[in-house]
Amino acid sequence: MTVRSGDHPAGIERFVAANQAALEEIAADCLRGSQTAARYKGVEIEGVFPGEHRIVQFFSGGFGLAPASTYCGFYYSEDGVPAAYQNVDVPLTPAGENRWRWSDGTDNGGVTRRITEHWFSYRAWF
Repeated sequence: MTVRSGDHPAGIERFVAANQAALEEIAADCLRGSQTAARYKGVEIEGVFPGEHRIVQFFSGGFGLAPASTYCGFYYSEDGVPAAYQNVDVPLTPAGENRWRWSDGTDNGGVTRRITEHWFSYRAWF
């Protein structure tokens, strides 16, 4: 099973559920600083994004050309706390059950959804 950007968020949720054990091993390796792979089943492992609550982000696809691009993927939150794209320090606003939005005050923004206790999907636009 692979992820396509058009599958978001349902396809991402299925991908994480089907590969959760392997993805958690990858996330743990990244958090320990011993990541070896750059991709897993067609998904790019972007690595650890530091902050108050560290995340390991995975990129599954995108579309558009700058300055009108959208990126999709998912991330592992070490503490189970939702985050903005690449864990940038912007506030999240609740946007429904297990869903949050963020914006940097411009037309850049995104949405994140909880998949499981530590896993979230994201869509970010710039």
